[in-house]
Amino acid sequence: MTISDDLLFEVAFDYYVKKMLQKDIAKKLGVSRVQVSKYLKMAEERKIVRIEIVPPRISEQLEQQYRKLFQEKFGFDKLVLTTGHSNNQLLLQSLARRTWEFLSELPADELNIGIGWGTTMFTVATYDFTLDRPNWRVVPLSGGTFRLSDKHFDSNFIAQNFADRLRARMVPVYFPFLMDSVEQKQQIQSSEEFAYINSLWNKLDVIICSVGYSISRSPLFRQNVFDGSILDRLERLGIVGDVLTHYFDIEGKVHDLEFVQRVNNITMEQYMKAKKRIIVAGGFHKIESIVGLLRGKLADVLITDTNTARNVIEFVSERDWR
Repeated sequence: MTISDDLLFEVAFDYYVKKMLQKDIAKKLGVSRVQVSKYLKMAEERKIVRIEIVPPRISEQLEQQYRKLFQEKFGFDKLVLTTGHSNNQLLLQSLARRTWEFLSELPADELNIGIGWGTTMFTVATYDFTLDRPNWRVVPLSGGTFRLSDKHFDSNFIAQNFADRLRARMVPVYFPFLMDSVEQKQQIQSSEEFAYINSLWNKLDVIICSVGYSISRSPLFRQNVFDGSILDRLERLGIVGDVLTHYFDIEGKVHDLEFVQRVNNITMEQYMKAKKRIIVAGGFHKIESIVGLLRGKLADVLITDTNTARNVIEFVSERDWR
């Protein structure tokens, strides 16, 4: 016997909205209580019912206190906070939800949106949240590479999922992330394909991305996209993070490194020209990269959690005292 969606909706409505007991629903329908329980499970499986755990809100007073501290330390007050979690997966989910809430406040006008890659952006792009933004156009900010098999670094996959949740148009990127030589890169960049993507990068209304950290643990090095000699140089320069493969030190200085000349991604000039640069980052492992990011004035908005915000302030305060 096929169970209709209408029946499952009726059962779910009675149970979750009208707060009826399962035994009373069973009596109403002339079925067993066990059958009602099965109906509720089926309603979840068919997406008629969606269970959502909403994290507690950060008080406006607490957010204002942290904004004041970030203004004092970095001259930066566009801070958007969510609750902190010691569990990294819960933290990523909390950051993703707060990001979508922030994006829902942006205008529904025509906007060009550039999105980065990585675990944080993957979590944002696949988070169960939808907005009606058909006038937005989403574009990845780097090419792809077969060497990064991790789906967290599939730029087109992330951009497409992100666009789907916006009901927006996604423009895919089909050229590679890294070339063997500058000459090969020049050939790619002379193509009509690259020219179109580059024209979008030149007029981005919003960039949303995260920051890299712990360069030695980056998939770009662990999966041999870049060779070890580059890693050695980054460590000698005191690199603490990167934004879209543009590397900076703890003071926020972006280092113009020759190997980046072989990379097909948004340039630092294009990044800085974007109207709004939103950085989503949290966790103890990203403290130094966030400090460098803010000192370098590389973000317009920082979406993070209370634990990370507190640790960033403690990090710079301790060094100021020394």
